Amino acid sequence: MPNVIDRTNRFYIEMSRKVLSEKEYDLLQKLLIDKMQLTQVAEQYGVTSEYLEELYEITYNKVKAVTELFLEIDHYIAKLQELKHELNPSPAQIRKEKAEKDRQKVLHNSEFPFSKRLQGVLETLEIKTIGDLADIPLKDFQHFRGFKMKCKEELIAFIEFENIAYLFKGFSRWKKAPIIQLK
Repeated sequence: MPNVIDRTNRFYIEMSRKVLSEKEYDLLQKLLIDKMQLTQVAEQYGVTSEYLEELYEITYNKVKAVTELFLEIDHYIAKLQELKHELNPSPAQIRKEKAEKDRQKVLHNSEFPFSKRLQGVLETLEIKTIGDLADIPLKDFQHFRGFKMKCKEELIAFIEFENIAYLFKGFSRWKKAPIIQLK
């Protein structure tokens, strides 16, 4: 563990070197890195231990302020990166946001003219949003009562009208496959 503390002390002292005077830097070097006693260092400088303690405290506060400033700079750099991503989202982020927005759309707000038959099937299944509709695998629709060829054609037309085929896995295969009615 002492190695970690020594490395940390050395790191902070080196980071603060430009802010510290030569005397302050030397003081911290001797106390924290060279591990000299306070009295020994006081004798070397020809000052009292109390004065050296005050100088150490002032120097320590300077280093602490510089460290906090670096942390604040790091925080603002991270915040800047977040803002850049918000203003210039990646294509994947744009697709994700579009998909989420499309999933939230309410079916009855669509301009698509639903037939009473398909509306009945959707109401029976309690499907209110495009997200609810997309959560049901397309191949399962043929198992629902009242969903026949006309409903399938209408559902295909709705999906293409709203341009939401990307929300339905296997849509291109499903729209070409015939409906197999169970007996």
